[in-house]
Formats: sequence, structure tokens, C-alpha cells
Amino acid sequence: MRGLVKAEIRKIFTINLWWGLLIPVVVLSFGAGWLGTAVGTINELESMLGATLPIGLLTVSMSTNFSTIFAALFGALAVSGEYWNKSITTSYLTGNPRGAVLGAKLIVYTAMGLLYGIANVVCASLGGLVGAGLDGFGNPADWFTVGAAGVLSMVLWTLLGVGFGALVANSVAAILSLVLYRFAFEFIVSAFLIGSGTGVDAYLPVAAGSGIVGNLAVPIFISAVAGADEPYVPAEVFELLHFFAGGSYGNPWWASLLTFMGYTAVIVAGGWLLSRRRDVT
Repeated sequence: MRGLVKAEIRKIFTINLWWGLLIPVVVLSFGAGWLGTAVGTINELESMLGATLPIGLLTVSMSTNFSTIFAALFGALAVSGEYWNKSITTSYLTGNPRGAVLGAKLIVYTAMGLLYGIANVVCASLGGLVGAGLDGFGNPADWFTVGAAGVLSMVLWTLLGVGFGALVANSVAAILSLVLYRFAFEFIVSAFLIGSGTGVDAYLPVAAGSGIVGNLAVPIFISAVAGADEPYVPAEVFELLHFFAGGSYGNPWWASLLTFMGYTAVIVAGGWLLSRRRDVT
């Protein structure tokens, strides 16, 4: 296994894909952190309340939920990219059984997911510092909690991508499927389910993934701002903040985490089963 892990590390760092997909994560995270905390209406609201709002917590959540698609695409190309360039045959021959190859990829891409997650949180926080200063993050423990959730979310999206790439085994299909599902299909399905009032929409993959961070950041933000009056904050306020920061009102973060971990486990297991049986040339 050690040799397979070293081989995966070499595969990643001998091509430019890893930093090519990291660049938009850094840019989007910094932009979301900066612009999200520098909006004029936020400044006006702070003047009215006479206090600095920990808006940086929301922008960390927002930047995470924007950036996870790049981690998923990076993970998806871990396996599907090898089918594309025909190197998967060599990988399977030198890494028999085939499951060991996928296992090595999961180990290495967990570390890469950590790298993407830390880069996202750091850049979003730097942007927030430019836009709102240190006071824009409230209690340091709250920032650490939201940031840790952001890193965990990025890791899980990366692993889901690895499993999906093994499941599809086609780079173009993997990329198009992830992007279309993330930005179109679930949005349509979610709109229909929200109208039905069942609450099932919170357990769809993207909603659950965004809830890992959003369902922490929004309640922490409300608690910091409202204090003892938190029980009297209207649900509409929560829903509005969730619209920007991700997550769903009334759904705890740990439920989103468990749901998304379930999706990730199922997709990885499916990719493992298919990769064991799929013919290679």
C-alpha cells in the first residue's frame, strides 16, 4: 500500500491539475470573504445595531459551498482521468487487487481535500479580514468551528468525487454530470420538493453537503447577534441567511454530515464494485 500511495502522490504532482483547480478555490474564497463582508447594507445594519456583525462566519460557509465543486471535480479525475489516458491498466497490474488502487487514491485524496479545505478557509478569512477586520468573525472558537466544518466538507466532496470517477470511468461524463447536477438538476428537484412542504429537500446530496457548514454558521451567527432574543428571531431570517450561506432551516448540521457521509460511502462502494469488474485495455 505504501508504494501505491507514493505512486498516487507522484501522479498528482507531476501534472498541473491539482493547482489548476486550486486557483479558482483561492480566488472564489477570497472574493466571497471580501465582498460578502464589505456589502453596503451590512455596514448600514451594523451602524443601526451599534455592533459589528460576525458576517465572516457566513462568508466562510458561502465560499466553502461555492468551492466544493472544484474538489469534487479534482477527485473525479483521480480515476476517470486514468481511464482517459489509459494508465489505469498499469495501475491495476502493479496494484493488484484493484481495490488497493482505489484505497491508495482515497488516502492521498483525503490529504488533498484537506489542502483544498484549508486553502478555502484561509483565503475566505483573509478576504473577510480585508472587508470587516478581526471583529467580523466574532468569537475565535466560532470561527474555528465553522472553519473546521468547511475543511471536513471539502474532504468529503473530494472523496465523493473519487468514488464518482470510479463509478463513471469517463472524464467528460464525470465532469458534466457533477456540474449539471450541482448547478441545475438538484436546483430543479429542490424547488419542487420545497413546494411540497415535505422537508425532503434538505437531504438531497448538494443540500446535505452545504448543510455541513451552513447549518453551523447560520445558528452561530444568529446566536451571536440576537443573544438572549434568539428564540424570537423569525424563521424567515434563518431562511434568508441559509439562502446565501447554504444549509436548511431546522436541519441540524450533524444530520447533514451523516447524510452526506452516507452518499459518499455509497458512491465510493459503487465505484469499488464496478472497478473490480470493469474491463481495461
